Amino acid sequence: MISNFFRLVILIFIALIACSPVSALADEEDDIVTGCHFSNAEWGAQMIDLCINENRARRAEVLAYPEKYKRFVERCRRGNEYGWSMVKSCVDKDIDAEAALATYPKNQAGLIRVCEAEFTHRGVAAVKKCVDKAVNGGDSPTNTK
Repeated sequence: MISNFFRLVILIFIALIACSPVSALADEEDDIVTGCHFSNAEWGAQMIDLCINENRARRAEVLAYPEKYKRFVERCRRGNEYGWSMVKSCVDKDIDAEAALATYPKNQAGLIRVCEAEFTHRGVAAVKKCVDKAVNGGDSPTNTK
């Protein structure tokens, strides 16, 4: 008869395996294959294979980003129904926008903070777009105090 302790250990082990990154990658692989089949079915097997290979390559590139960009990767991965090329593009735009914002003059810090408060949930690229629009004579954000 198995003691309660060993049952608990087995349950914990099963839970760890189910929640492991390997499981997440398997789910992502299923999403890639399924998404490519649905979006390219009319174009045939060659196009489906091309889509799968492209998405695998972009996923590998995204997952290889340095840890300092993890927040960009996590945000851009949410709702990635358009594939890994879109996720990569989203991350790249945020990386570029962060670098650009770091070079903006100090007198725009208040405007940057206002745009961050309004657009951070949409990414750093959206914050930069807000700042650029306001600086170039477009509508400025509502909370410019």
